[in-house]
Amino acid sequence: MAVIFIRTVIIYAVLFAVFRLMGKRQIGELQPSELVSTLILSQIASQPIASQSIPLSYGIVPVVAVVCLEVIASYLTTRVPGLKRIFVGRPSILIDRGKIDRAELLRQRVTVEELMSELRSNGVADPGDVYYAVMEESGSISVLLRAAASPPSREDLGVAARERGMARLVISDGVINRENLAALGKNERWLMKRLGEEGLTANEVFVMTCDEVSNVRIVKKRRKGGEK
Repeated sequence: MAVIFIRTVIIYAVLFAVFRLMGKRQIGELQPSELVSTLILSQIASQPIASQSIPLSYGIVPVVAVVCLEVIASYLTTRVPGLKRIFVGRPSILIDRGKIDRAELLRQRVTVEELMSELRSNGVADPGDVYYAVMEESGSISVLLRAAASPPSREDLGVAARERGMARLVISDGVINRENLAALGKNERWLMKRLGEEGLTANEVFVMTCDEVSNVRIVKKRRKGGEK
């Protein structure tokens, strides 16, 4: 039993390192070559765990070989455009300047009902409002609205916009995030002063965020009985 546990830990550590090397992607965003590599890795890794008669190296060496092939393929697709079409594919335009391309729908095996469902998922109720709908390499569908159906921007309205940057978590359930404070150019002295203005201590705060122009949002912890 101890041997199985140790072999499992080793294989887990190797796979963890491999997937960290392959990068961050959701399952639905995997390219075909990445999906094939993932399926192969899961099969290879399970063999040494299930059978102690199989040497551990028989699992580790193929795993390393597969990830090396995937890294090489990823590198080549960024350098050779022709290979990218083979390994990754290319986007398909399903709605072109407001017109549904029936031939492209057939080629991609997408029904009109599926297209309508994807449009609704993008917040579009009427396909007549769509200028372009593009099926990306990952299989997701991007939607670009007609100018008349798009909400007006600040530039359209002639209103000046100020970049607020990204809001960072400063306090989480009473715990101060010093790394995010430093990224905002703030320190604990500023934090205590800001909390003091609200009559709070860090322990009384559930969530506190701050953006790059010092806009602060604070959510207090709830007391017992549901009161704040």
